[in-house]
Order: sequence, then C-alpha cells, then structure tokens
Amino acid sequence: MFHFIASTGRTATTYLASFLNSLDGVCGCHESYAGAEKDSDPVLPVINLENSLCYRKPLAAYDVVTEKRSATVVEQVASASGKRIVVDVAYYNATIAAALLDTHPQSRMVAIIRDCASFVRSATCVSGEDPLPVGWPSADKPLTEREKFIALGRIKPTRQNPQYQHWKDWSPISKNIWLWQETNRLILEAARKHKNRSCILAFNELKNDRSRFLKNIIDFLNLPEPDSIDAKAEQCDRHRNSKPSGYQIGPESDWPEPEREQLEQAQEYIDGLMRDVR
Repeated sequence: MFHFIASTGRTATTYLASFLNSLDGVCGCHESYAGAEKDSDPVLPVINLENSLCYRKPLAAYDVVTEKRSATVVEQVASASGKRIVVDVAYYNATIAAALLDTHPQSRMVAIIRDCASFVRSATCVSGEDPLPVGWPSADKPLTEREKFIALGRIKPTRQNPQYQHWKDWSPISKNIWLWQETNRLILEAARKHKNRSCILAFNELKNDRSRFLKNIIDFLNLPEPDSIDAKAEQCDRHRNSKPSGYQIGPESDWPEPEREQLEQAQEYIDGLMRDVR
C-alpha cells in the first residue's frame, strides 16, 4: 500500500516522515529516504529534476510515476523494509499528485497547507547558505553546489505563463509568493479531482494540537495507531528543522505594497480552492 503527503515544504515534513516511520508496519519516507536519516541510501527512487519537468510538461508526471512510483517499485520497498505501508512525504509530490492518485487507485493523499506569509518568510534566503533551500533565494546571493542542484528542480513560470516576463525582475519575496500559490494550486486541483481520497490539513493545526493533527493523518491513511501518539511524537522532536539564522525578511507589514497586494491575492486564491475542495 502506498500513500503520500504533499506540501510546499517548510511544513514539518522531515518531522512527519520520522514520526510515520516509527509506526508499526509503516515505511515513512522523507523525499525518498526512510525516516529522516539521509546518511543511508534512499529506499525509493529519488525525484528532484523531474519536479520541474513535470510542472512544465504535466503528462511527464505519469512517466515519472510509472518509472519511480509504480506498484512494483512500492512493493519492492515494502518487502525490503519488512513494512506493509509506504508513505512518502515530499515537496515534489505536488507536481505528481494527480498522476499518483490516478495510477494508485487505493492510495490517499494528505495535503498540508501553510499560510503564504509565514511560508515566504521561512523559505526566503537573501544571504549565507540556506540549509533548507525550499524557496527561491535573492538573485545576487552566491549559491553552494547543493543549493544550485536543488534549484534545478524548483518550479518557475513557463513561457506560456503571464508571470514569465516579470520573473527576472521579481524580488525573492514575489517569487516565493508565486511558488507557494502555484504549488498549492497543483495540490488542491489533484485533491478536487479525488476528494474522497484527499485530506487537507492546515499547518498551524500541528502547532496548536500536535496529537490531534497526527491522529488525523493516522486515521485518514488507516495507519496503526501507537499506544501514545504524544510519546511517539516526542521521540521524533530532534527531527524538527528550524532556520539556524532565523527569518531573513521581516513580517508582511514591512513588505513593499506590490508584494503585499500579491500576497493578499495569492492567499485569497488558495483559500477559495480550499473551500471548493472541502
């Protein structure tokens, strides 16, 4: 059995994968790696550059799923790990979400939606090395080799997109607002197509009531529930990622007016899609 969690990233995905991997019979993966440990080999075929490809050419998502997330691949991972259920938690699941749900008729998707402003603040790096390079950095920021590699798979407007002509002139804040909106659009459109197999969770619910948030995932994916969700969750606390340097941009109230307007429009758009899905 295969399920997956999709989000923009910066939504405790490393932590969630670690928690899921601690459940009996579950191989919880973070971006193809079992649990949250990336010192060993990945258990699922890695997806990175394909993320951009699948965004530019949506039909390519079905080829990627056939090659790297087929029922045969999942069965091999389950057998090798001695687990019954495989759950992959990854940002790249956004661009292949519809293909995954179409290809695996028994699979379910949990979508985690974080508010736009806090995502942008968390994902925007203007100086120094970003150890969690989810978002688009400042254009003049020197990049490490790792940052360059990850950027190759990050989505951006296609030539057919009206935003394409403005992309080079946009600030990193504007680019990451667009990234947030477009990633969540892909997730929510897949959820709308497969409403009975999709669950939408707000990221702030994890912070407000961790046990309830985790139980919602367990129940929706029909995973074995531990004796104590809290105890299991606490064991995984070391896998909570944080920005070592803190946020490098201020709150949205400090942003230029065009960026605040873009933020408001993006949030309203995604809120509308969420109401439609729910």
